[in-house]
Amino acid sequence: MIRNAMFTVAFGACALGAAALFAQESTEAEAQPLRFEPMVRVLNLERDADAAPGATLRVKAPGGTAREAVAYKAYPYGSTFEADEGVRFRVGFSNLTYAVVRGPARFTPKAADEWRKVTLEAQLGDYNLRVDDRSLPGQFEIATPLGTFTDMAGMARLHLGKDLAANETVGEEDFSFRTLSGNAVFKGLHYTMSGMTQANAFASADTQGFVTSEVTGRLGEVKMELPMGGNNAPTPFSLTPGAQVKIARAKPKGSDNWVVSVLTLYANGQAQNYFCYVEGRGEGFATGELLAEVLPPEPEEGDLLDGEGDLDGDLGGDDAFDDASLGDLPDEMTDFDDGALL
Repeated sequence: MIRNAMFTVAFGACALGAAALFAQESTEAEAQPLRFEPMVRVLNLERDADAAPGATLRVKAPGGTAREAVAYKAYPYGSTFEADEGVRFRVGFSNLTYAVVRGPARFTPKAADEWRKVTLEAQLGDYNLRVDDRSLPGQFEIATPLGTFTDMAGMARLHLGKDLAANETVGEEDFSFRTLSGNAVFKGLHYTMSGMTQANAFASADTQGFVTSEVTGRLGEVKMELPMGGNNAPTPFSLTPGAQVKIARAKPKGSDNWVVSVLTLYANGQAQNYFCYVEGRGEGFATGELLAEVLPPEPEEGDLLDGEGDLDGDLGGDDAFDDASLGDLPDEMTDFDDGALL
């Protein structure tokens, strides 16, 4: 009887130890980064009825020549894809991570850490994005001429109307982004947008060489941080619909550092603050200087609060948002709906 009891206790201890070890291994396995596919897949290659004759998708593998892409074929990372206007297709990185692209478009997907990290370098095009909700921060990124989207999960839309690195147009909003679900962080040129969640959107108008940028809130409240240079703490700003951040930049002769001036405006046009600084001066240089801080007047009864905007009235026309725009998710192959984003 005693021997049986001892055997039962020993067996129970072994079982508990095995369960604990299994739980530990499971936790460690769950903490491992996702692994993307070792090659990029092209799927659902389609052409609009009104696409120009000969409109196609071309791909240039590293060290190779450009060739017409073939649907349901895989291509190595580092390949450059270029789509003509009227061409739509899906580019897949895993079953739950992909981008539906509409031409004209040009991009290069790259991978690192044995396909555990993917960066989509996008120069041009419209992208309906889906990123696996299990992806770890920084595991999937989109690098654009204006900055990098990181910590991505869920669904989003990106519009690159022109190659911003060579954009000679002044005052046109050729860059915009909207989260449909999940989250994203945007590390832009001289600003950061942290914690973009469902139904956040913004647009940007940029001049050639990024001498100026005008960032405008379009939907929700986007939290921004604007560095002031040196050791100064970043300046927070809430980019609500209609609110703007205007940035002007210049590089003095013989220097690689930007001289930056920043003006933030509420949706009603009232300035919040204005300052300038020289970037990259290193520790010990407090180069940021707050030149002016203008607080809006106390709102009267019935007025909008600071930073708020009338979604229908302030933006108007194609820029207007309503609750319907936050309803069902779109048909990602056909619905790019730029008007709802911009």
